Amino acid sequence: MENELLHLVEMVSSRADAALLEELLATADFPSSSYSNFETGLASTYVIAKNADEAVFYRDQIRALLPDWSELLSSPLHSVESVTMRQEDWSESWKKHFHTFRASERLVVKPSWEKADFLPGDIILELDPGMCFGTGYHGTTRACLQFLDLLQKEIGAGASFLDAGCGSGILSIAAKLLGYNPVFAFDHDPQAVDTSRENLTRAGFSDVTLAVADVKDYVPPQRCRVVAANILAVVLLQHAEQILRFPAADCGSAFLILSGILNEQYEEVRQRFTALGCKEMDTRTLEEWTSGCFRVS
Repeated sequence: MENELLHLVEMVSSRADAALLEELLATADFPSSSYSNFETGLASTYVIAKNADEAVFYRDQIRALLPDWSELLSSPLHSVESVTMRQEDWSESWKKHFHTFRASERLVVKPSWEKADFLPGDIILELDPGMCFGTGYHGTTRACLQFLDLLQKEIGAGASFLDAGCGSGILSIAAKLLGYNPVFAFDHDPQAVDTSRENLTRAGFSDVTLAVADVKDYVPPQRCRVVAANILAVVLLQHAEQILRFPAADCGSAFLILSGILNEQYEEVRQRFTALGCKEMDTRTLEEWTSGCFRVS
């Protein structure tokens, strides 16, 4: 509902620190999302809480962690506050930051409220991110979209796909638009799964199998030809063996997209997965993030 109140912890930092702050929050079990203001050079990072009391509790926990993080961040955070925001204000703030853009050779991401011109052959991915920040512009998501586009050209339509950490559902929608089938998706956050379902339904795809689950517990209905794990490096490293149960390695040519990895973390992730038998095929470095596409056999 538009008048619903959202309870959040808002952290304002320098734009340069936003990616690292997300990673630090993830290691402390605080899933977060951020957007940058290119005019001010600042970034706002949010943790969503269930109610006002929980937001205050999260705020105090995060403030207590700041001394341990100070040597890693380039500058002190400007603020860490618990805030209440109306759903409509949240939506309006996103309309200021989310605009149509080309994510890959064929995929163009367009917010539901915006009009735009397109080229012949473009595949239009219309999205309303809601409470989830999966707009596709983040370097990790853009890399995944580019890999999905390239892989579809290589292996053709009808390949199965798993979206691990689905967020707003943008990768699942892109997969369906590109011809992947069947498509499965999961996220540990029930709100993300609800938003994915809404966006998939709006896009006309009611046949994607969605689940609320942690990566360590998830069992896909079937192993998939292509798997995208856009999760953050700490989770990829900790649960590498479990993640490698998702691709259909026995088909002879399965692919694993690993994303959510800061540039300086990528080599450790690459070594972890190549030691388990994966072969690195390609990489993408977009801003502070490096993503890799691996063949699994």
